[in-house]
Amino acid sequence: MRRLNLVAVLGSVAVLTLTAGCGGEAEGVEVVEPAVPIQLREMIENQTDSPLVATIRGAGQIGYLQPRTSRDGSEMVTTVRVQNNSSGPLAAFKIDEFWYDRAGDTVTGGSYRMTKPFMVGEIIEVELRIPRNSRMSRSNYEFTHKNGEIEATLFEEMDEPTPVEEEVEEDAEAENS
Repeated sequence: MRRLNLVAVLGSVAVLTLTAGCGGEAEGVEVVEPAVPIQLREMIENQTDSPLVATIRGAGQIGYLQPRTSRDGSEMVTTVRVQNNSSGPLAAFKIDEFWYDRAGDTVTGGSYRMTKPFMVGEIIEVELRIPRNSRMSRSNYEFTHKNGEIEATLFEEMDEPTPVEEEVEEDAEAENS
């Protein structure tokens, strides 16, 4: 929806700019550039930094290591390492964790959603933090993406997570300072 609004506003700005620049000026008439809100300018600048990626539709394939759960104060912390083994990137990759009591009733849960496409071969490590409840007995995980379900395969071992490019650039800048 935001993208549609952005396109509509940019189209209006372009039409106004073209109309003003096509020699439609009369004597004594001042042409005023349309004001573009600061938030819109920032959105436009940020949009150009990330190229569009065609993501797959239908079932995707991932591999994951057995999730590790530990107690940290009043929270349960679950760490999951996941690799995209699909034929293309996954849009809005999501991990849901559900906790059940001994009777099988849902107690609580948490989720993680990637904001950028999950690229082919990329390995991520996700940390889910959920408030601890004394009735928690066991957990279950569900993997999905925007365009379908996920076929998940449990791996015995996996490489380290793929480093994020931005962090590498920031570290290089810090070393040069």
